[in-house]
Amino acid sequence: MTARAPNINRSKIYEEYVQKLAAMPLPGSERRLFPTIRELLCFAALLGFSEKRRLPLDRSQGVEDVSYQQFERGDAENLIYLIALAETEDPDILREGEEGRCAEIFEEYANGGLAIIKDHLLREGGEYPDRALMSMLRERGYLVPAQAEPDLAAISF
Repeated sequence: MTARAPNINRSKIYEEYVQKLAAMPLPGSERRLFPTIRELLCFAALLGFSEKRRLPLDRSQGVEDVSYQQFERGDAENLIYLIALAETEDPDILREGEEGRCAEIFEEYANGGLAIIKDHLLREGGEYPDRALMSMLRERGYLVPAQAEPDLAAISF
């Protein structure tokens, strides 16, 4: 893609949760669960996509934007196009001039993912968002505990 895509928007409806997950340190720690809002939005978009939760942004509630330059670092930009391609199943979505459509699809899946996260944090109490998200990922089958390999050394024939 040679044309620059537009900034990525997020709904202000979830701003409290965005700040809790990407701006405020975890309880008893100096680290944040998501180092940047960009990383949180990528996680939320993947969650929304995998849960088939695509929610248009309610612009009447207000939006915040993240500069597209933030997505040009690492693989985040590729994720925007990958989600759009997977959603449309049409390679023409990758043509020049379709950047706005790709961004909109990404935003809507991120919005859906933020809705899922918000619902889970409300259910869990939200005091420890890291634990709540891990619990959610386990409940939904995204995290499966690794099974230890059996110790066959003690078996003889």
